[in-house]
Amino acid sequence: MFNVIGARLDLEGAVVADLFCGSGSLGLEAFSRGASRVEFVDRETTSLALARKNAFSLDEHAPCRFIRSDAKAWARQQTPEAYDLILADPPYHADGIETLIDVILPLLRNGGLFLLEHDRSLKLPEHVALEAIRTYGKTAVAIYHKTFSDVDA
Repeated sequence: MFNVIGARLDLEGAVVADLFCGSGSLGLEAFSRGASRVEFVDRETTSLALARKNAFSLDEHAPCRFIRSDAKAWARQQTPEAYDLILADPPYHADGIETLIDVILPLLRNGGLFLLEHDRSLKLPEHVALEAIRTYGKTAVAIYHKTFSDVDA
């Protein structure tokens, strides 16, 4: 996944959000590649505790925030165009995964990326910002790339 990101976005100094963070592995990988700040979002307290433990084991002064929230509720409270990269790895059978796209894209800066990991059998709606879908076994990763021309899409 990070090879795909690295080909499209320089993570040095990037502001990143890791939604449905679980252990925090995606956000921590972004941090290890130069992200200046990572926000870990999950509605499960145990997931956030694990992400916090993992982040602090790497760097106790890491510029990380840990937010207990539903991803959509979190997104509605954010400033538009505040993030360079947003990663989402929701439970594969969660309802409404496809509705995340329109809530998340306004949060990206021009040139920003949103990667949505999902079950390959899920058919996502067409979207002007959808650049590609990569399939890995039963998993797929939809890559959304925001440009100014996507703002009204």
